[in-house]
Amino acid sequence: MQSNLTESLEDYLLEIFRIYNEKKIVRIKDIAKKRHVKLPSVVKALQELSLRKYVKHEKYGHVELTDYGIEKAREIYEKHRKIFNFLYSILGISADIAEKDAHKMEHFLHEDSIKRLTNFTNFFERMPKDHLKIWYHSFSYFVKTGKYYDLKKLVGGDDMHKIKEKTLEELDVGESCRIVRVKDGIGSLKSKLLDMGAFPGTIVKIEKKAPLGDPIDIRIMGYHLSLRKEEARNIIVEDI
Repeated sequence: MQSNLTESLEDYLLEIFRIYNEKKIVRIKDIAKKRHVKLPSVVKALQELSLRKYVKHEKYGHVELTDYGIEKAREIYEKHRKIFNFLYSILGISADIAEKDAHKMEHFLHEDSIKRLTNFTNFFERMPKDHLKIWYHSFSYFVKTGKYYDLKKLVGGDDMHKIKEKTLEELDVGESCRIVRVKDGIGSLKSKLLDMGAFPGTIVKIEKKAPLGDPIDIRIMGYHLSLRKEEARNIIVEDI
């Protein structure tokens, strides 16, 4: 039986999808930890999702998404991702607040509002690189000062604003930056980043580096990800 899901069940389905993408194995205790609930609450939710054919779950076994469950989870994830990306990458709201607000907005915003917000986010993600830099700098300046930036200084002349590009590997722990592009030739990483919604313009933060600089732990789109040095070297970023 497949039917509309409650907000709570949608949240569980989304969490299962996220855990699977991160660990490839979904355990009940992992869901409980992420959702900050007791194990019986997770079991009850899994029973409901299993009844609706979204998941497969044997007692004490791992949780698996059905094909229909994956399709539904992707739909929920995409809606959440677009809202989160709008709040976090475009408006510059902190990751924790953007995550909480996206969770609320995805349930209560009208579908027309979601569609328009999604269209704007898509437009923003596909914006030409030079235009993107102008937008970011102008908006950041307005947020800080309440004034419009003189675009003549940004697009030409001796006073032109220069934005330095560098690789993710060059950043120190605690620093944040914005993705400009991911170089070709690192297929699996590039696909994973794109699946997570890490398009140009996405903000990433360095959380930890091993003593020799390998691996590098980052936070991106609410996820924690570990990269090798050569992978981080192929991610081109710019200062925020």
